[in-house]
Amino acid sequence: MKIKSIFLAAVLSIASFSAFAETVNINKADAPALQHYLSGVGEVKSQSIVKYRQEHKRFKKIEEIKNVKGIGDTLFNKIKSSLSLTKGVTSAPARSTKKEMTKKTSSKKKTKATKTKKK
Repeated sequence: MKIKSIFLAAVLSIASFSAFAETVNINKADAPALQHYLSGVGEVKSQSIVKYRQEHKRFKKIEEIKNVKGIGDTLFNKIKSSLSLTKGVTSAPARSTKKEMTKKTSSKKKTKATKTKKK
C-alpha cells in the first residue's frame, strides 16, 4: 500500500511539472504566456519582457533577457532551459470561465451522489 502511494505521488509530481515544462518563444510570447510558463516571472516581469522586446525589436541572444529589469543571473539560470528565440509557445492556455467551473463542480457532485446511492 505504501509503495502504491509513493508511486502515485511520483507520477503526479512529474505530470504537474511537465505541464509547465514548455519552451517559450521569447520573441513572440505575450505577457500571460511568459508569466504562465516561466517560473519566477510574474505579471510585472512578463510585461517588462514584452516592453523590452518592443523597444529593441527582438532578442538576438537568449542571454539578452538579463537586460530586462528584475531578471538577473539567478532567475536566468532557473528559466534558460525553457527559453527559445524561434520555437515554443507564444500564448498561455485558455482559462476556464466561472460558468464552466460551476458545471464541472456540479457534475462531480452529481457523480459522487450517484455513487453514494449505489452503495
